[in-house]
Amino acid sequence: MFAKVRRWGNGLALRVHKKDLESAGIGEGDVVQVELVRPRESGRLDLNSLPTFEDEDPRASVRHDRYLYG
Repeated sequence: MFAKVRRWGNGLALRVHKKDLESAGIGEGDVVQVELVRPRESGRLDLNSLPTFEDEDPRASVRHDRYLYG
């Protein structure tokens, strides 16, 4: 979920949609943990960090479960 930081009085605040809170089982008065991370400027997922495998068999991608789960 992305949220825009807005001014609220002398401070700053994040608004969270009610449906997002309800889907997480969070209600008014609950204490939650928030991790603040600035999103990548491009907004794209970096796939370079995902695991890969190499196989001389060109059909290896069809049988990828064998490589992932043994």
